[in-house]
Amino acid sequence: MENKIIFFSVLFGTFLIFLAIVTIIIFLLIEKEEDKENWENYDCYIFSVFWPAASCYNKNENKEACYERLKELNIKNNFIIHGLWPTYLSGEYSGVCNPNDEINATFSKEYETNLSKVWPGLYSSDSNMWNHEYNKHGYCYIKRIEKNPEKDYQIYFNKTLQLFQENTRNFLDLMLPDTSKGFHTISKQKFFSFALNSKLDLESDEYSLRCTTNKETNITMLSEIWFNLNLDMLRTKDLKLSDNCPDRFELYFIDETKIPVYEKYDFYVLSLVWMPTICFDRDKDCIRDLKRRVLEDRDNLNMLTIHGLWPSYKTGIFPQWCNIDEDIEIINYTKDMKNYWMNAYEENENTDEEFWGHEYNRHGLCYNQRINVSGNDYLYYFNKTIDVYHQYNLKSVLRDAFKDMFAGINEVKAETLINYLDDKFGINSTTLTCNKYDDDYYLHEIRFKLDMNFNMTSEGKTINDCPDIFNIEFLEVEGPQKQDDNFYKLYDMYFYTILWLGTTCHMKGKQCYERIKHVPKNVFTVHGLWPNYRNGTLPDWCHGDNDIEIDIHDKELGDFMNKYYVSGYHTQPYFWGHEYNKHGSCYNLRQGHNVNDYEIFFKITKDMFVNNNFENLFLDFFEKEKIDIIKGDMAINRTKFERFFDERGFNKHHYVIVCTNITDKNETIYNPHILEIRIRYDLDFNLLKNDTDKSEFDCPETFYAQFL
Repeated sequence: MENKIIFFSVLFGTFLIFLAIVTIIIFLLIEKEEDKENWENYDCYIFSVFWPAASCYNKNENKEACYERLKELNIKNNFIIHGLWPTYLSGEYSGVCNPNDEINATFSKEYETNLSKVWPGLYSSDSNMWNHEYNKHGYCYIKRIEKNPEKDYQIYFNKTLQLFQENTRNFLDLMLPDTSKGFHTISKQKFFSFALNSKLDLESDEYSLRCTTNKETNITMLSEIWFNLNLDMLRTKDLKLSDNCPDRFELYFIDETKIPVYEKYDFYVLSLVWMPTICFDRDKDCIRDLKRRVLEDRDNLNMLTIHGLWPSYKTGIFPQWCNIDEDIEIINYTKDMKNYWMNAYEENENTDEEFWGHEYNRHGLCYNQRINVSGNDYLYYFNKTIDVYHQYNLKSVLRDAFKDMFAGINEVKAETLINYLDDKFGINSTTLTCNKYDDDYYLHEIRFKLDMNFNMTSEGKTINDCPDIFNIEFLEVEGPQKQDDNFYKLYDMYFYTILWLGTTCHMKGKQCYERIKHVPKNVFTVHGLWPNYRNGTLPDWCHGDNDIEIDIHDKELGDFMNKYYVSGYHTQPYFWGHEYNKHGSCYNLRQGHNVNDYEIFFKITKDMFVNNNFENLFLDFFEKEKIDIIKGDMAINRTKFERFFDERGFNKHHYVIVCTNITDKNETIYNPHILEIRIRYDLDFNLLKNDTDKSEFDCPETFYAQFL
């Protein structure tokens, strides 16, 4: 009996040992299979190259040291390597290929020296950059080709160097051989055209352009190019990566000259914009606003308005931001500036003053400094530009060229317009630019070249990117659109909208933070009270076409508005005027109040904000959740916020949370950030559910709020 017990004990122990061995083997096989997901299953590669001047320009700290490093390596205006990344066709990377102990790649001194010239670490040491790229990406490549990833890492670096020489070395130097230092504006179309016709023979769907926007200067510039490669390291169209660069972006070349840039430019470009094309890509407010602004002369609907006067080099680029530490704010302006220099390129929410400020700080300061005029005397630049505009009678150029044009979209041959302009202003003194909408091109700007005495000249390069045939839209010349005299009586609800300024300023930058420095930190502010129709449209500008200027006399109301009725995009008076003229006038007329008694509307808006304690909505939410608030992005769980807001009497069907995507620092990483909350009320200011009784959220389950 005892022997049997011993026998079965040994047998059971052996079974346990066998089971443990099998378990370990299965675990190792699973781990190996998971590891294979990274290095065996990927479909293609992204070969990424940096434009280092942009990387240095966008650094918040040690910017000059970054420039010096590039000069030391003699790679000031060349591409450098970012990395070679195994990728799935979906565009996702294959993950961190070596999640275990990091492999430190070591090379000979000569190899390191050569590698540093084309693959330096701009944000860390060279070796840290190489080790990061290898362990995150290169490890997969070495495993895929069945080499030892701990010993054969130089194969990955050799292959990446080979791709660099084949695809991008001196690419932009080839494109712009005479480029001076500074910023150079270029169109996507021009870039694609050069890449296709260059010796690289690059088709636009074989690579994607990556841009970043500097928060301080709001300049969008090329930062990287991603080349799509198949598993044989040949360019492919199978990997569908959309680029994030706008139709026009900047190329930045490091300025190492000791001569002030404003002493070097050779001629001027007077750029005029065709406003109907700008409005073509916007909502109906753009045309309506344009009509309101040209009431004195309805023909001005179809005129060229001023974009800017730009000091330029003969090579086609221009000096910018000449010796400027702080932006000069445009406070004073002339009637001609309002009539002929309209805000064309900023978002609709921005003011003329901000548009003028951008043009003056970027271009006009260089002109003033060249002629020894104080940088604060900005009207000198604006008046000179408008004088030249009138001298050549440029506003009516297109009306004169095409007297038989009809209201609507007209097809035009580029040759016809160029010949007319050559006869009128001199051969090669003008160029055309076009925008593409859907599959058609529309005239965007006409640019006139002027010598240093403001005579038309053929010297100098400017963008000329219209195809042989394009469209010009002419607007119908008529009086302002008249609506039913009682249309303001037909709206059937209100949106009360509160704004989270942290997101606004994160997008807008330094000027926004300056404008809100008197506002309590981390609170909601008033955006507006908006009469609406339940079909999603709204009445606006109910009092007609003459804006009413806002001057608050009630001290308590004025104190509230200065504190909580603010916008990071505008000055206070402009913002209040916009909200009242667009929305508040409809409320006053509906209630039978004098349209000039705007304080009634603003008092209603104030009382709703105060009575509901909208100011501290997020502060109270985080306090209830027992979460400490820290500076920067705070994650918010939508379900928990719904529950919190419901306890205050606001059901999730009563409001809409609006989110927007913003960049994190200067990387192309997007997170949904709250922009505002829109709350529904009926005409008696009782909370109103949406018609479908379904919650509406523009925000995902987790969204973010930027805290100051």
